[in-house]
Amino acid sequence: MPEEEKLVNYYSCSYWKGKVPRQGWVYLSINHLCFYSFLMGREAKLVIRWVDITQLEKNATLLFPDMIKVSTRSSEHFFSVFLNISETFKLMEQLANIAMRQLLDNEGFEQDRSLPKLKKKSPKKVSALKRDLDARAKSERYRALFRLPKDEKLDGHTDCTLWTPFNKMHILGQMFVSTNYICFTSKEENLCSLIIPLREV
Repeated sequence: MPEEEKLVNYYSCSYWKGKVPRQGWVYLSINHLCFYSFLMGREAKLVIRWVDITQLEKNATLLFPDMIKVSTRSSEHFFSVFLNISETFKLMEQLANIAMRQLLDNEGFEQDRSLPKLKKKSPKKVSALKRDLDARAKSERYRALFRLPKDEKLDGHTDCTLWTPFNKMHILGQMFVSTNYICFTSKEENLCSLIIPLREV
């Protein structure tokens, strides 16, 4: 791997080569999906660029309840026995999407340096890149939900109620705060949505 390549996370899994599973680790970095195994003197290696992946699927069969299928233009690869398959699949999807977006926009990956530092007593060790990607995913969902500009970054959200004078009710929902907006959406879908530009406050 080139020196500038950054590892996001890695997971224990089995890679199916034919009908034989190879127990090892899948490594997810900014530009690559890799697998490595060394068992009984035999080494297995796999390197796939995110931009070469045409399809990602989370499959469940009777024999393999948790399996991820990675398709490229020329081959298919199967990974199973994940402890946290949902997290792994979500991260794979996100990295593949980022790679596609970079290909279309012709931009490189820039890590967000504005995220707060992790406290030393934090219970779970999470890499800075993983936190960065989680924050990006939350901001993307937020921008899509309220149709906000591309550069808007979510600072946080909390459960709250909103008083609506027109029907004299408290509506249960969530308040979101970002760089330039305060937004609210009701728990009950499509009941109430509110966008307040901070410049108006």
